[in-house]
Parts: sequence; structure tokens; C-alpha cells
Amino acid sequence: MFFTCIKTRVLVIILFMVLVSVVGFGQLSILRDNQHYLVMFCFMLNIVLASLLAMLLFKRILYPIRQLMRMTGDFKDGVLNERLVFHEKDELGVLGCRFIEMAENVEALNKNLLERDALNHTYASAVAILSASNDREMALSEVLALISMHLPVFAGAVCLYSAEKNQISLTAVHGMNDDAVAQKIFLTHVSEELESLAYMIGLKHLSDVEVLLEGETSTMQPKYAMMFPMLYRQEKLGALVLALDEEASHAQLDFLQKIAGDMAIAMNDISRYEQLEMLNGELEKHREQLQQERDNAVEDSITDGLTRIYNRGYFDLSRKGFIQHARRNYEPLSLLLIDIDYFKAVNDTYGHPCGDVVLVRIAQVIKKSLRETDFVARYGGEEFVCVLPHANVLQAQQAAEKLRLAIASEYFKEMNGKSVTISIGLSALRDDDKELQSMVERADKALYHAKETGRNRIVCDAELDKI
Repeated sequence: MFFTCIKTRVLVIILFMVLVSVVGFGQLSILRDNQHYLVMFCFMLNIVLASLLAMLLFKRILYPIRQLMRMTGDFKDGVLNERLVFHEKDELGVLGCRFIEMAENVEALNKNLLERDALNHTYASAVAILSASNDREMALSEVLALISMHLPVFAGAVCLYSAEKNQISLTAVHGMNDDAVAQKIFLTHVSEELESLAYMIGLKHLSDVEVLLEGETSTMQPKYAMMFPMLYRQEKLGALVLALDEEASHAQLDFLQKIAGDMAIAMNDISRYEQLEMLNGELEKHREQLQQERDNAVEDSITDGLTRIYNRGYFDLSRKGFIQHARRNYEPLSLLLIDIDYFKAVNDTYGHPCGDVVLVRIAQVIKKSLRETDFVARYGGEEFVCVLPHANVLQAQQAAEKLRLAIASEYFKEMNGKSVTISIGLSALRDDDKELQSMVERADKALYHAKETGRNRIVCDAELDKI
């Protein structure tokens, strides 16, 4: 303990120097007295004393200073893990120990900062995954895999609570390769955490999770099992349950708690998204239904209820358009007015249901025989009107004849295999026609003439001009 401070060492060095001086003076006296046998002894003593002095200076002062200089150099270069041992209890020893403590604290702080920086990057990646996906299972599985890459996670799972089913179920797992037995083993290790989750939510049983816990044992023994509740505005959505090989640090615990909170937010967002998708689907379905009803209403308003071709009202609305289109494009236009011959006799003989069948079949034959661009409507009773754009008199006569023959070849079992015939009045657009009504009137006169002259024939309005 005598050499425990630098002041004492300095005093000892001074005493050595005094002693050396005394010995030196003694040597001079010896030389004067011609005592040569003592000269060698004193000389050797001086060498020993000087060596001891040098060793004392090096060991007690210079060596500790060099060690401190070496440590400060390493510290400057960022090397914080090298440690030196100072046995001295003096000021240099205390300074060295304090310096080592400072280096250890700085190293621990640097390690903590690096860990938090890595966790922050992991957290940012996890938040990006949760924010970008609307697939609940995929998002949770990716986040679990990300957590396992940066933490000593043995296995993990996300358990979600379904208020509708009133049960906890495994939504995503990691570290078990989706193996059912491995999942049961994992659940065995975290059974207490799951029971805590169930108690927190208010369930008396774990439902299907409880069944998974029955009768399973494992040689795998993780050291720690932890549960992080997933809460969203005090609503319990589930929990992040992990089995770890080593105890988590404070930074890791903070990270996992934040992740669990963000999982809760993401699950709530996905639930809201699914609800919105469902509502949008219902709204779209309702919109389509309304559109269909509207289309049906429009179709019913312009379609004859029996024959399902255009009705008289829609024909009257469309009259002006036919004339305007033909005049604008300098195109011909023809009109057919059709009447079923002896239709009253059909109703009287075979009944009105049979008459309805005849009307429907005649309408179908007319639609099938004419072009898609031709306009066909039920004009009233057993009469039909056909407007033929781009058709002159000759083309209209050919179309009418084709139609007359097609209907004459139709046989009705409701009429005991008999057929019906039609009479057709034809009119073509003239220069002085201002409205379609003038063409209808001429076609009506031609139709009347066809019925008066034997029926089952076609009469053109131009023929009446010759009479």
C-alpha cells in the first residue's frame, strides 16, 4: 500500500537519487583513501539502484500511461471491445479503470443504438407490409417472418378473435412450416399466454385452439413465451404470441408492442375494407338490379306484351326519325302494313289462346325474315307494321313476298296442323311525303285493296294510282 499514489512514488525516487548521490560521494572518499576493493562494489551498487529506479519508473508510471494512450487510440478508431487490466490502485490505475468503464458504457450505448436502428428499419418494413396488403393472412405471415429474421424467435403466431364466432383462431403462423402437429406443439408452449388472451377477451374456453392443445407434447423447449395483445381503441382483436430462445431486450419488447399495435390497426383497416367491399358489392348488385328493372320498365313501355316486338306507341314515337334519316342521307324508304287473313275466324274456331299463339309465331317469323335494321311493330290487333330503311319499291316487294311465303309455310298444331296467310300493303317514300303518316295511309289503302281482291297477296300503293 506504500506505493498506491504517485506522490509516494516521486518521494521514493527522490530518496533513491539522494542515496545514489551519497554513494557517489562515498566513492570519491574511497578513491582518496585508495580503498580500491570497495570501488567495484559501489559501482555495482549504483548500477543496481539505477536499474531499480528505471524499472520503478517504467512499471509504475510509464507503462500505465502507455496503456491509457493505447486505449484512447483504439477508442478514437472506434474499437470499444478491447479491455486492459489495471492492478495499480493509484491515480493512474483509477483513471484506467474509469476509462474502461466509460468504454463499456459507450459500447453498450452504441450496441443499443445499433439494435434500435435495426429494429426501426424492421418496424418500417413491417408497417409498409401491413399498409400495402388487404390480405389478412398474407400480411401477418410476412410480418411474422420479418420479426423472426431480427429477433431470436423460436416460433410465432397471430391469434385473432372473432366476435361473430366468439372464438380465437390461428390466422398466421411462422416457424412451423404450416404443419398441424408443429402448430399444436407451439400452442402447448404458449398455452398460458393463450389462456390469458382468452381471459382478457372474456372467453371461458379457447374453442378450436383449446382442442389443439389436448394431448400434445414436444422435445422442443423454447425458453420464453410472450403475448402482445392487439388492441384498437380498447377493442380486443387478438394477440401476437411468440416463443423465444432467449430473453428479449427492452428495445425488442418496445418493438414487439408497437408491432402488435400496428397489427391491430391493420386488421381493423382490413376489416373495414372488407366491409366496404361487401357494401360496394351489395350496392353494385342493387344498382344492377335497379338498372335491370329500369331497362325492363323501358322495354315494357316500348314492347308489346304478347309478341315482344315494338308496340304502337314506340312506332308513333319513331315515325319522325325514319323520314329525317332518309331525307338527310338521300336513301329510299319503304313501309309494309301486314294483316292476318281471317284472324277473327281463328279466334272463333280455336279460341283466343290459339289466336295468341298465332300472333306470337307470326311476329317471330316477321322478325326472322326481315333484316336486323328493319323496324317491326305490332300496329294493333292482328296488324303489323314494318319500316324498311335503304329499301326501294322493288326490294320491298321482294322482302314482302319472302315474308308472305314464310308465313304460309308455318303450320300450327293448335289449329290441327293448318296454316294462316297474310295480306300486305306496301308504300314507298315520295318527294311530297312530310311525315311517315302519309306512307302509312297509302299502305293502309293498299292493304285494304289486297283484302278486297282475294287476300294472301301484296299490293303496292303505286298500283292504286293506276286505278
